[in-house]
Amino acid sequence: MSRHALISGASIAGPALAHELDARGWRTTVVERAPRLRDEGQNIDVRGAGREVLRRMDLEDAAREAGTGERGLRFVDDDGATVASFPAGENDTAGGTAEMEILRGELSRLLHDRTRERTDSALASRSAR
Repeated sequence: MSRHALISGASIAGPALAHELDARGWRTTVVERAPRLRDEGQNIDVRGAGREVLRRMDLEDAAREAGTGERGLRFVDDDGATVASFPAGENDTAGGTAEMEILRGELSRLLHDRTRERTDSALASRSAR
């Protein structure tokens, strides 16, 4: 008997869940109330368990390529002299800012691209809102 899951939300968690269920033989449908995939949002530091999830989904390299190129944060005075500096960590757990950072919309796109061939999806039409 084939199992089928209806997943609400096509941002980050929905496609990630669809990916994992598909890998275990489930049919999935992802529904989203927005009329299109949303590509806005803040940056996400990818560390620890998040990095491991990307590795297991075989998305770590793609996320690194789509990353922001974060090198850290530096505060400067009026003359451009550094007042405080917070360099990016050199691994996936240390540092004031992560060595791997990706915009939320880019991560959403990567997850959607990874699952769209094997997942039914439905975005809300403008009239449905």
